[in-house]
Amino acid sequence: MKKQFIALLLVVMSIVYTVPAMGAQEQEKADSCVGQAVDTCSSSMITIAYTQLDEVIKDKMGIPMLTVQGNTPTVTIGAHKKVSSRINAFYKKKVKELKVQEKEYTKMAGEDYNQRTQDEKKYWEGYGLGRTYSQGRVDEKVMSIIENNYEYTGGAHPNATRVAQTFSTQTGKQLTLGDVLTDEAKADEFINGFILQETKKYEYKDYFFEDYQQHIKELLTENTWYLSDEGFVIISNEYIISPHVVGILEFTIPYDQFQYLKPEYRPQ
Repeated sequence: MKKQFIALLLVVMSIVYTVPAMGAQEQEKADSCVGQAVDTCSSSMITIAYTQLDEVIKDKMGIPMLTVQGNTPTVTIGAHKKVSSRINAFYKKKVKELKVQEKEYTKMAGEDYNQRTQDEKKYWEGYGLGRTYSQGRVDEKVMSIIENNYEYTGGAHPNATRVAQTFSTQTGKQLTLGDVLTDEAKADEFINGFILQETKKYEYKDYFFEDYQQHIKELLTENTWYLSDEGFVIISNEYIISPHVVGILEFTIPYDQFQYLKPEYRPQ
């Protein structure tokens, strides 16, 4: 049963997260991309190609130790090669980090497998790692990339986390909260209040821990926000204000309600 669950999870993640998300102004192009089942999509002069990194790592006896599923983005911004290279260097480094992690988890899986009894080995499923990217808002001002990670080490269920990176498409610089907000302290206070009001909606009934309100302030970090076509997005990872069963949540503040985003980062 667990084996079927993991296989299903991998398929779902592949379908959901490897399809690039386009802006409203590019919806016709996005529909075309999805229809053709391609791994490359463009927004004006900006193109993001996704290279698959899927592999199954086996031991000398051919026993699967680690199933890896994911992709990595390669960005092309018109004729701005230096800007593209700056962003691509970031993701090349992330691939190297993933390869190091693969070796660590393969070793862990081998040690786990070897200490099991023959009966236990019959039900061996191997470990799993995933890192899959998709895109948020992409235009002549910014590019937001969403990174979904998961790991499975033989427990009751895989663990998943989501982070994001936002870059200037003019310079290639990875943007921080200090770069995009007019006043970090006031923006943080506004964001916490907005999320609190959202969580009180009926659609979120029974989603959260009893004391979740005091942990809302822990949601926003330098790695848990991005810009979408609709607004400023805050990622709520598992176990901060809600349990695993709820999954990863996102709260979007519409641009017209968020006065603390600098004008140069607002969509036209």
